[in-house]
Amino acid sequence: MSGNGSMTRIYLFVLILNIVFPVLGYTFTSFGGTPEDYEISLDENSLLVIGINFVDAESHDLEYNGAWKYYVLLNSTIRARFMDDFPYSPVYDPEDGIGFQKQGVISKAFNSWYMPRSIGVRSVISNIWMRQISNATIITEWNEEFNWSRFILQTGHQIFITPFATDGNITKAVFDDGHLNCTIAKSFEEDTNFNFWTFLGWYTSLMIGDQAWGLPSMFAWVLRILGAISVFAVVMLTKELIRL
Repeated sequence: MSGNGSMTRIYLFVLILNIVFPVLGYTFTSFGGTPEDYEISLDENSLLVIGINFVDAESHDLEYNGAWKYYVLLNSTIRARFMDDFPYSPVYDPEDGIGFQKQGVISKAFNSWYMPRSIGVRSVISNIWMRQISNATIITEWNEEFNWSRFILQTGHQIFITPFATDGNITKAVFDDGHLNCTIAKSFEEDTNFNFWTFLGWYTSLMIGDQAWGLPSMFAWVLRILGAISVFAVVMLTKELIRL
């Protein structure tokens, strides 16, 4: 019986460690952080006017029918492409514009872009969800005051589209130049209302190592190993409790 009790305590210790470790790891590595200056193609004063503070941001120039551009962000890598007939799907009518993709489970496991997942986009002005940002939408969503077209990705990231040329002519940039700046950014969100499902998604992704949330990449593998050990511990603990 004493042997069974010792094993039960070990299983419980492993489970508690896996529950506590992600939060402690995230907390300790977040202390002492200093604000970063991101190299982005946006007017920082305009961002401050509307109260946007970035915790992560990256800009790339997109050429029409050019290559994919990869945004290596805190929690995931997102890629974008400015092209005609996007996306490659027989289900929908093709549209010219900018599409966004992220890695699926298989892609993450093999660190590749095999079978990527498309990311939905929401308009800030009309609040309409889209499969991608069409050329026409980029123009109709243009904000002359701030000189950008702004959208929200399904992942919660902000999208800012500006002309690559300095003339500020978005119609010319889309249809004549075929050259745009696209910024993908995560903004600091201050919300007094607790959202259980948002918390659950954040915590679960930490526990299984799906997202690092700013931790060093090696932590993701540590969390995955702990997760696998925890599954084993749950199975063995259940067997021990059944015997009791």
